[in-house]
Amino acid sequence: MNPSIDKLETEFDLLKDLKKIGIVSNQTSASTKFIPSTDMIYNAAKKTENCKVTTVFGPQHGYRQTEQDNMKETPNDYYKFSDGQKVPLFSLYSDTREPLQDQLESVDTLVIDLQDIGCRVYTYMLTLAACMRAAAKSNKKIVIFDRANPLGLSFQNNKNEWQLVEGNRLEKKWHSFVGWYDIPMRHGLSMGELGHYFKEHDNLKIDYQVIPVDSLSRNTKLSELKKLKWAMPSPNIPCWESAFFFPAFVSLEGTNVSEGRGSTIPFQLIGAPWLDVQKCISFLKEMSSLYLYDSKQTNSLFMREHHFRPTFNKYMGEICYGIQFHVGVPENINLFALGMCFIHFCCYAHPKEFKWSAPGYEYNFKDLPINLILGNEQWYDHFENAKLKSNSENLKTLLETMKQDENRFMKDVSRFLIYQE
Repeated sequence: MNPSIDKLETEFDLLKDLKKIGIVSNQTSASTKFIPSTDMIYNAAKKTENCKVTTVFGPQHGYRQTEQDNMKETPNDYYKFSDGQKVPLFSLYSDTREPLQDQLESVDTLVIDLQDIGCRVYTYMLTLAACMRAAAKSNKKIVIFDRANPLGLSFQNNKNEWQLVEGNRLEKKWHSFVGWYDIPMRHGLSMGELGHYFKEHDNLKIDYQVIPVDSLSRNTKLSELKKLKWAMPSPNIPCWESAFFFPAFVSLEGTNVSEGRGSTIPFQLIGAPWLDVQKCISFLKEMSSLYLYDSKQTNSLFMREHHFRPTFNKYMGEICYGIQFHVGVPENINLFALGMCFIHFCCYAHPKEFKWSAPGYEYNFKDLPINLILGNEQWYDHFENAKLKSNSENLKTLLETMKQDENRFMKDVSRFLIYQE
């Protein structure tokens, strides 16, 4: 299951006929020996006839990932290779999220290696989509060096229901840089598979190629994926556990609850100065049948009280009463449902303290961030009603309807699956 970029150590022919290459990656796109993918591609290109790297593009947080938060843009720069060669380094998170036509004049092929974490609210997948749109306009080729989805690939259980794909499909009216496609919160696909979906959805006439990950299948256990070497794909995903809980608690970016930014384990540790932690843990345990695929496996998720003082972002310098989540059986946890149960608790238990974040999220300045994140105003309406009266039955009904969206999505994308069970 090594990332396919490893193949460039010996298989230089993978770059054959790609000619002038523009690389889309960041500093944590790396081989299992932790050699930057940018350098792997550059060195392989030098050993391949009529092939050279001319340009580098970096996604959100900058190529060097020095920017922490949403809409913190990065300027263009230069990338310097070990032999002293310099090429332009263009930011795809600045005044443009799509490579400009003049930036592609010296490019024949965009070679993309980005570590996605399996969640719609993670912008690298839209950086891929933007590159594909730009390539179609300029008649450029796309080659993706694929990677394992650390949250696992969706699979069908013995009831023919899809697991590890979670949440409602996004309604197109909630458009932002985390909302171009009607994809559930947890999508259960690899970047290479997503690219096939984008190509058909946008009707793109491009030469699109995926270099697959060997030995990866839809039966690969999350416990195996957890063992893969880790280089944090963005500043607030320092470890596998942060990536794992991201689909559960990224929705807190649309609220005044800390998602753990400013702590050392974002998304695994959440809280607020007003949160009744013990009451919250008790509620979540009562609701376990809503977020555990098998509610009898009570060792699947562990929660404990853990206070923290964020060093930046929400409640900087204040003590937050928080919960740290620990993984037992990762395949048994419906992360999206867990996150919805938590917000439900905050609304009914803390109706005065709990607030929604104001507009200004991923380049949409008019809509509430929570609607952009969840992609369905039904959730906002439910939570507002929960402030007046806790209605866990309605929460259960909403989560049940998600299964229809999940199965419809997988039916739509099933022909794009590279990895099989």
